[in-house]
Amino acid sequence: MASLLACVPGVAAAAEPVCLTRTEATSLVAYALPQAISGTAKRCAPVLPANAYLRRHGGDLAARYATQKAKYWPNAKPAFMKALGPDAAGTVGNLPDDTTQQLANTFVEGFVSQQIALKSCDKLDIAIDLLSPLPPENTAGLIALTMEVASTAEPKVGKIALCRN
Repeated sequence: MASLLACVPGVAAAAEPVCLTRTEATSLVAYALPQAISGTAKRCAPVLPANAYLRRHGGDLAARYATQKAKYWPNAKPAFMKALGPDAAGTVGNLPDDTTQQLANTFVEGFVSQQIALKSCDKLDIAIDLLSPLPPENTAGLIALTMEVASTAEPKVGKIALCRN
């Protein structure tokens, strides 16, 4: 779960932490969930047993969540731009919307598949299995809430924290 939290909205490369509201984080996570799940499944497949949830159902879950991505994009895009930081957002913001979505999709899946420690795959498999019955907005909301709780703990979850109200 921690790897997903760190990777899904973990697009910020800036030295300063990016502050997302819970609403922004929820939108961005809901949009990015299919790619995060796909990236996790690809990364973890070699070390998970054949009966692992991700190996058996990861593709189906990602596809189910992907059917609702379009409704999350209008709110996820500004959060994605904010997470990119001002320099990258200036460049990406000038791209056509379809290109920006493809960039976000490719980045999330690639970043997740490269950043997950193989030793955490068994825990991620369990977490994704537990979350799988939920609709994407509930899963994203739970992840954003967890980010908010974790943002007061040390170490931080990546370079992005939720704004303090």
